[in-house]
Amino acid sequence: MKPASQRPVAPSRVLSMTIHAIGLLLFALSFSQVPKGTNPLRKGFGGPYKFLTIIALLLSTITFVIGFLADLLSVQPLFVAKSYMSLCATPVELLITIFYWSLYFIDRTKLTPPGHQLPLSHDLGLHAVPTVMLLADLLVLSPPWPINGRAAFVLDLGIAFSYWGWIEYCFSIVGWYPYPGLTLASPSRSWFCALFGQLSWQLLLFF
Repeated sequence: MKPASQRPVAPSRVLSMTIHAIGLLLFALSFSQVPKGTNPLRKGFGGPYKFLTIIALLLSTITFVIGFLADLLSVQPLFVAKSYMSLCATPVELLITIFYWSLYFIDRTKLTPPGHQLPLSHDLGLHAVPTVMLLADLLVLSPPWPINGRAAFVLDLGIAFSYWGWIEYCFSIVGWYPYPGLTLASPSRSWFCALFGQLSWQLLLFF
């Protein structure tokens, strides 16, 4: 019998566990490449966790760990917890993919300093694979979002401005932002965070 918090047409637990296991393996491979990065902006306080990409990858990993345990143990609270984690991780990963690859083909120096671009395999592992895996989980395994649109909008804005506060705090210690494109006026960064939250909400409503 399928857990009540999954879609009525969700596949078997074996397929669900397989998707989550593959996702965890791919996320682990991406994390294993993080220490090999040469980007000088990762140095100092916060390390790689100054980057929204790495924070989102951590959220995605937690989502899939909970999902895998829910599949394995068939415990209802774990399915509910996975749905809430997916609510946080999926819109963020989607927007990272959209923003990153748009800038990648327009002006990648806004993402990383010249000469420090990632190998394509690692780039895809960080900026495409998590989105694909989360969408597979969302569209095949997950229920409709567990909260209403207004609450989701507040949540997404909270995530966006929490990240803004975090990178501002890191900036106050190390003196630089994790992305060259963020070296613009503070009001512009706040508008960017508001736009990020708004777009996250729109993507959430779309799915």
